[in-house]
Amino acid sequence: MAIEFSGRRHVVAAARVAFEATVDGREVWCSVSLDALNDHFGNAGTSSHAMLSAFEGGRVEIEEAARRTLERNGGQSVELETNDFNRRS
Repeated sequence: MAIEFSGRRHVVAAARVAFEATVDGREVWCSVSLDALNDHFGNAGTSSHAMLSAFEGGRVEIEEAARRTLERNGGQSVELETNDFNRRS
């Protein structure tokens, strides 16, 4: 399964950062929750700026977690939560 991340990302109303992946040539949206950003990536607020900054700081780990999930679920949309990350705060 070929998985690439485009770099497109934005904060959505459900207090998540959504980001795009391409799976075997097909666009798939993934997201990471505010709780995961708070618990694992040093997020300090609910503003779009704070959430995107935390996302960018943890981009490699977030994309790796999304990749693992995409491989397990056959390339369907992913909603990462705090328990999807091994690291403990």
